[in-house]
Amino acid sequence: MYCEENFKRMSSFYVNEVHLITMLLPYMERKIHEDCEIYTVLQNSLDKIIKLLLSKLNLKEELKEKIKEIDWNAKTMNDYKNLEKQINNSSKKYIIINGNEKYVREINKMLKKYKKNHKDANLVLINCYDIIEFNKNIGSILENTDKILNTSGEHEIEEIFPEYVREVKKKA
Repeated sequence: MYCEENFKRMSSFYVNEVHLITMLLPYMERKIHEDCEIYTVLQNSLDKIIKLLLSKLNLKEELKEKIKEIDWNAKTMNDYKNLEKQINNSSKKYIIINGNEKYVREINKMLKKYKKNHKDANLVLINCYDIIEFNKNIGSILENTDKILNTSGEHEIEEIFPEYVREVKKKA
């Protein structure tokens, strides 16, 4: 498998922030029921959209509260300089990352460094991309992706992009 043991990178593509949250909610619900930890690393706040959607959805109140407990507020890059102090090492962690290309790339670098220092940590990064902004770079995004997450769940890249062929990188 392409991904390292205990370190998986998924990509998700959305057309607007409502679509992003609508797509993530069923996946997060399953992960909450599995007692996984969910973190967010967001360049732009999604708090208002989460509250709006949760007010309109027919979900159990307990689940709504757990989703609201997740930090949906934006943070600067400096807020994540000490990621190691913020992430609990006890259980599987799902980290939702959303922002412009530079922001997503820098956060991924920080989390890769975190993973090197915490080999036992079980991380799943979910990089969320605005399809309009990232359309030109989709090939490079897929090269750094293990799975695709969409409204129907996790998928192999080739299931969603049948024409895509991963470049095989030679080890030096």
